[in-house]
Amino acid sequence: MANRTIYTRVYSKSSVGQFVCAKAPKGDPLSDTALLEEFRNHANEDNREPTALVSGSDRIVDTLKRAFDKHYKKCESSAEIWIAFIEIPPTTNETATRIHSAKELAEKCELPEPNLLFHEVVFEWAIPDKYLLHEVSLQTLMKRELQEHCFLQPSTAEARCYIARELQRHGPWEIGVTLGSFARKFGAGAPLNWVSHQLFHDCVWAKMMDDDTVRLNYEHGHTEIVDFQFFCDLDDGIDTSLCDWWLSDIDFFLDYEEFKQWREVIEDSMTWDLIEFRETWHDVDYDGTIKELSAKEKLSYDVEKNKLLIEHEKKRAAIEAEAVKIGL
Repeated sequence: MANRTIYTRVYSKSSVGQFVCAKAPKGDPLSDTALLEEFRNHANEDNREPTALVSGSDRIVDTLKRAFDKHYKKCESSAEIWIAFIEIPPTTNETATRIHSAKELAEKCELPEPNLLFHEVVFEWAIPDKYLLHEVSLQTLMKRELQEHCFLQPSTAEARCYIARELQRHGPWEIGVTLGSFARKFGAGAPLNWVSHQLFHDCVWAKMMDDDTVRLNYEHGHTEIVDFQFFCDLDDGIDTSLCDWWLSDIDFFLDYEEFKQWREVIEDSMTWDLIEFRETWHDVDYDGTIKELSAKEKLSYDVEKNKLLIEHEKKRAAIEAEAVKIGL
């Protein structure tokens, strides 16, 4: 791979393991036969047996459609639905990392319509923590006024058509501004350039005609012939929306610096809380042996530890809320 690869995943409490498969937290690499058997079960919507696979997508529209379906069709709380961005570095061998094309597996399994899975991948056992780039809740996206009506269409294809129709009404610079504004909803920690361009490519297919001419095929059926200046203007609109109007803004920079200092103070205080708690409850003998607590002391210890953990959870929630507030 010449460039990093970004995948997305939507998960909630109903997604067993979130980034780990439902079958086991880890395991040996699957044989070809075992992989196909796992995929057959994984692709079967009626299957209730846990599998060794975890899904991801290289599209943003599909992932958001799944997120809104979880909220509106399955009545799951928007606060418990999360969109994750997974970054695979360009030096990573996807075969060795056990990442597989869902379309290719569907073809080998002779499943109907394998092309429907063209943009899907599956990881064996788990998505490694080191690949998790950024997460944002659906609740945060809705509070930031993501255009949810775009994703409330009856199907993902119709959602892409709806967005394509909206984009096609504007010139390239204005389209770029729209794409950048969309990406901004995900926060400064998200792969903003990828989100901006992926929204466009999810809904518009570009085909080279000659050295300076490109045919744009919008998902809703409109076609248009443009030159490369179109893409220069589109990129300029994205940069204007993201950099000039947001990331380079002095107010955002100052808010971020202030947040970092405040977060460091809070995290340091939690570390010292744990140190002091340990020193309070664990006496050490002259030979360095930690004295065991009595049954009565153990009960008090558990109560106080639970209080401390609850307090720390509140502080972490406050940090997260402040991060969301300033746009991270």
